[in-house]
Amino acid sequence: MWLLPLTIVAVLANSPIWRAAAEESGPPPNESFGQDDENFLFIPGIGRIPLPPGSRALGPGQGGVRRLAPERQAPAAGPPVPKEPAERRTEEMTRLYLRLEQAEDEREAKGVAAAIVSRWSRSESDTANLLAARALAADAASAPSLALNLLDYVVALSPQWSEAYVLRAKVRAQQGDESGAIADFENAATLEPKRFDAFAALGALKEKIGDKKGALAAYRKSLAISPRQESLHKIEERLHIEVEGRDI
Repeated sequence: MWLLPLTIVAVLANSPIWRAAAEESGPPPNESFGQDDENFLFIPGIGRIPLPPGSRALGPGQGGVRRLAPERQAPAAGPPVPKEPAERRTEEMTRLYLRLEQAEDEREAKGVAAAIVSRWSRSESDTANLLAARALAADAASAPSLALNLLDYVVALSPQWSEAYVLRAKVRAQQGDESGAIADFENAATLEPKRFDAFAALGALKEKIGDKKGALAAYRKSLAISPRQESLHKIEERLHIEVEGRDI
């Protein structure tokens, strides 16, 4: 069969003469522009003309011949990248801090606070966890010197673990070493700014040594993180009057 160049086919398909002839005569019997005949172009007086590969014939008034665009497949989405343990822990702690801040009553706050303290008490070092557990056992067995020696090793092994300083501060405070305990609580609060327990203990120690202004500041930091501490609110109100006087 004689093939017309694509440019001539397109011109003929869109010419007024062809359109007029098509309107007068209409498509011949058994000729259509459906899916079966899309690779041919019918021209009155000439007949069906095969189109080049990748082209499609359109009906009268639809522009003649168009080139088909290649099919594109969207790239398949890969599996989600798993989050790192540190990222998961950060997200979990953020949710817990928010729940603690928005707790409706003291009972709910205590439950959330216990969950937070539980997570603080776990180190990434198995050795540090083991030594801390032995230090607690030694302190419970009335062996504070052994407990302090073990906690010194823990602090040296995991200097970024705030719980190590909190544990050592408690033993030091029990032994009457207020200055050493205050230093440890301050280090813990620096490493973990949300340690409401360290701030509360720090306030108690500072009040004991007569630093009421420092104690008041520490209590308020603890309450800002965990506002549902009713007993601490009473202490803060009392100290507020002693340090800053009654509100006018």
